Amino acid sequence: MKRRHLLPLLFSPISLPMAFATEPAVIDSQTLARKWRRTKSLVDPVVEVRKTTRKVRKGITLEEEEVAVSVDADTETRFENILFALDSDRLEGDVTKAQLQEIAKAMQAAGDETFLIEGHTCDLGSAEHNKELSQRRAEAVAMALETLGINRKRLDAVGFGEEKRLTTATDEAARAQNRRVQIYRKV
Repeated sequence: MKRRHLLPLLFSPISLPMAFATEPAVIDSQTLARKWRRTKSLVDPVVEVRKTTRKVRKGITLEEEEVAVSVDADTETRFENILFALDSDRLEGDVTKAQLQEIAKAMQAAGDETFLIEGHTCDLGSAEHNKELSQRRAEAVAMALETLGINRKRLDAVGFGEEKRLTTATDEAARAQNRRVQIYRKV
């Protein structure tokens, strides 16, 4: 009788399909609406001024202007499931579409509240390119929300590029955290 060794089986590589990789869950509209609802409490909102610059067309020239938007810092919501094609402002994926629909429902429930949509990138590419890319991505989210029934006048879109990274690590997982969209209720 031949002896079978289990040792090679224990140490053989196993491939798991990517379906097991977890995607960030869609944040439902009720959760978002609760977070973004303006409450009449004794506690004042935590006002934070989000500052950056953006390029604006003035006639035939492109000029940089300073942007300062006051937001309620307690209403910050980070969306890691709003995905874009590589180096593009094109929104991608069913999870992205589902999340945008939930955001639109929550904004509709919020009445006339106004919101700041921030676009962020990782450190790959030049600072100027990342700034422009993040602005285009924030605008893409605003346009998508407009197509879902949100008045564009209620949305301010600003790109921060790599200015406000969550982490300075340079591995792909860290860079993925920095490529994000954040939404705040404005004050």
